[in-house]
Amino acid sequence: DQSLYIAIASAIPEFNAESIDGMNIRLIFKERDAAKTEHIVDRFNQVKDNWGFLVEEHTSTKREALYRRVLADITDLLAVDPDNVQARIYWQDISYYNQSMPAVEINKRPDNVPEWAFTQLEDLKLSQQFVNWWIDHRQDEFGDFGGGISDDTDLTQMWPGLALMGVDTDKINRSLRALSDAVYKNGMIVNGLSYINTDELHVYEEGLNSDAERLYLNWGEPKTLERMMATVNALQNVIQVNPAGHMHFASNWYGGRKVYREGPWQWQKPYSFTVLHTPILLGIYNANPTAQKLVTGVIDGLLAHAKQDSNGNWQIPNEINWQTDAERAGDGGGVVTPLQGAWAAYRFTDNKDYLRQLYGMLATRDASVLGEVNENAIDVLGLREQVGKRLLDKASRGGNTFDSYAAWHLSGDKKWLTAVHEKEIREKAQRMYMYTEGHRWSDRVESPTEILQRERLGGVALARNYTYPGNVVSWKFNQPDAGTQVAILVKDVSRDHFKVIAYNTTSIPQQAAMTTWNVISGAWHMKYGSDVEGNDQLGGDISDSIIELGRSVATKVEFAPNTTTIMDFILEKADAIQPEHRSDLGIGTDDVRLSGNKIMLTVHSLGAANTGKATAVLRDDAGHVYASALVPAMPAPVDLKPKVATVVLALPGKVRREALSISLQQNEPTQEVTLMNNHIRLADVIVNSASR
Repeated sequence: DQSLYIAIASAIPEFNAESIDGMNIRLIFKERDAAKTEHIVDRFNQVKDNWGFLVEEHTSTKREALYRRVLADITDLLAVDPDNVQARIYWQDISYYNQSMPAVEINKRPDNVPEWAFTQLEDLKLSQQFVNWWIDHRQDEFGDFGGGISDDTDLTQMWPGLALMGVDTDKINRSLRALSDAVYKNGMIVNGLSYINTDELHVYEEGLNSDAERLYLNWGEPKTLERMMATVNALQNVIQVNPAGHMHFASNWYGGRKVYREGPWQWQKPYSFTVLHTPILLGIYNANPTAQKLVTGVIDGLLAHAKQDSNGNWQIPNEINWQTDAERAGDGGGVVTPLQGAWAAYRFTDNKDYLRQLYGMLATRDASVLGEVNENAIDVLGLREQVGKRLLDKASRGGNTFDSYAAWHLSGDKKWLTAVHEKEIREKAQRMYMYTEGHRWSDRVESPTEILQRERLGGVALARNYTYPGNVVSWKFNQPDAGTQVAILVKDVSRDHFKVIAYNTTSIPQQAAMTTWNVISGAWHMKYGSDVEGNDQLGGDISDSIIELGRSVATKVEFAPNTTTIMDFILEKADAIQPEHRSDLGIGTDDVRLSGNKIMLTVHSLGAANTGKATAVLRDDAGHVYASALVPAMPAPVDLKPKVATVVLALPGKVRREALSISLQQNEPTQEVTLMNNHIRLADVIVNSASR
């Protein structure tokens, strides 16, 4: 205390006014305080920067000189400023969670908002804050975020899920489109695979993942689908039948220019399966036989090596040699990516034999392994009786976030969801600086949304390496902020039934488009009402209607203010032909070229069946038709080669171009894979051309 030192100095005869006085003492302490402030800033920046160099390798040994330096810097910083909140957070990270985190205050819940709804939205807002910071502060005009485009595409794998949940949908889509185009402008993809030759994981992370991310928010976009067709075509050189008759990955070091097949590179590894993301999505979109065969074939090859132990449980080898069919334990990589491929193979064929590995793990591990499947596997596979008690018991003992989510799913008690979100709120808030302004490397930061996606979408659409889209719905709200103002639970999910429970925290009705995805297409029975008893059951004035639902089909819904809305959907009659087996016409903003008073329009055939003759129509917002052109019939791109036709539309002279749009319709009424790619606005074309 400065005043104490001044008083002591004044009481000692040797310290007279001429040698030292109160003013000098104050000056000494002022200079020391200034030096201390500068020291704290310098040390903190050293910790922040040097730790950023080490997070990729998860370094935790003093044998690494830079780790010794980080430990010395953080120790010195906390010795000088032990209450520094951000330093304590970094210390907890550097020590790999061996230290306690500073407490975080959670915002106070308004009295009229249910606890589950409040905590869900607070959690959601933090993920929104994280994504917006990276877009607003780090994304360049070229499209990248400064961490190297390949690592940037890892950063953005959680973003489609946030957009599908109804949060900043258009902004996130613009960001993802810019990044995926940056991949191609930068020459990172050639012949459908990475330009560089690299390991099995990084071939995928060189930009193939950005194609997949883009498709989630631009379903049916021709450019994205045709990029993915090239990738599936190229993967036939990587996934092949070996001398033993098994289909395996023939290489773990390859690219679009060369596939290395020498001995060390012939081992199939767990991360090999990440590149299946592209054939999985194409197999879902138009049931392309080559895409589906790559998925089912490589899982067939994996399961050919499955063995049962003495208890009848299935064991799957971690690595398999393509040439010799030998097996080995390998270097890890987990089970997530092979399981995603196995789930896709099951969905393509309805054959549960593909889930042998999953069933084997359920028998030998805890039931939390179901959290590595994007869909609601508990109900899809009829596992409530088998795993319900195990999951509830584990949740009660403090299990992971999936255990708590499953406890709600099984019991209906929302206290489990509140606990999940309170935990995630604290963790996201504590790490927000580190993961944004702290400038960690772009593929070493995250704001997890898997549980949020399960709640709001009925399944995980996309998380890093979780590649089979398991979401049953997505949302797009009319009001820009409504996504973080309407809490949503989607439960009891299967392909022929789901239920929506939603609470609108605002004082006005909120409208949204609910788009269905992982459901059977057809006529659905929809009941709509409110929860008047507080028991998640339909009540009040219940409306009853038959509507069309299916993959990529949108329905307008409304959420009453300060009310819990209940919607129940049950399949009445399936369509005879499901979307993935239909024909499909598509256009995108890249398919329009304006030349004088003419529009050169490229139309694509993208479905599983040949298209019939069609008409392209140019009209204004009022529906007035200005021009039309005949589009010839086209074959389906079963051979993975683009199928296109070019037509010309005359531009009217005195009409504002931004008010015009182009739409496609096949002349003989027919269902298509999707109608999302049958309409474009010239305003979007003009904006897209300017960005190019």
